[in-house]
Amino acid sequence: MPSLTRIVPVGALAVAIALTVAACGSGGSGGSGGVSSLAGMTPDQIVQKAVNDLNAATSLQINGKVASSGENIALDVTDVAAQGCQGTIGLDTTASATGSAMSGTADIVELHNIVYMKLDESFFKNLGLPSSLFSSITGKYIEVTSKSELASFAQLCDASTLASGFNKEDTGFVKDGTATVDGQAVEAFKQPAHAGSGIVYISESSTPEIVRLQGPASEGSIDFTNYNAAVTITAPPASEVIDGSKFGL
Repeated sequence: MPSLTRIVPVGALAVAIALTVAACGSGGSGGSGGVSSLAGMTPDQIVQKAVNDLNAATSLQINGKVASSGENIALDVTDVAAQGCQGTIGLDTTASATGSAMSGTADIVELHNIVYMKLDESFFKNLGLPSSLFSSITGKYIEVTSKSELASFAQLCDASTLASGFNKEDTGFVKDGTATVDGQAVEAFKQPAHAGSGIVYISESSTPEIVRLQGPASEGSIDFTNYNAAVTITAPPASEVIDGSKFGL
């Protein structure tokens, strides 16, 4: 079977995104600020409520770029609870002592635990598959088997996975000023007791929502938008689907 682990350890990186962005950022603008609609709640309570709202969202748009150990991932996906996700994932890795630089883009659809991926030529070649086979999948979605490492990419459009870092160290937050993210007023929170504490931007609302997880400039950020929008995930037409087992995927 073609090996994805030489491109990116997908399962590990899904969790690393949460830990990197939530726990490896830099300090913000400072100041105590205030969320008037959340008066009386401590910063820890506000952050935990926002995490609970994130995990309870019926749908969510996840967009951003994250870099870790020479591996860069760009996400633009919609997650729908109890259905799956749909969007685009981009990879860009720098050259290392053990391999050359790699890049690629894939459209992904996950519906009821079945994962479909449409790969561009770069992504396909990075799997170690013969270039001569690419023409047979051009414009098609590969229905990947449950054992395929490609299926792990679905973790990257799971909001609860991306927020899982908070479940381990979700105390010790303090307010770190206010800001505007995409035109929305937000409150910033950080964890000063943790070295390199990241910045969590939460909407100024009685139902606080995580709007952005911000890491250092070199590590990127992830935005969460369109909470609870009416969205439906649709599987690709059968005429556009190829059995991944034919390629060991």
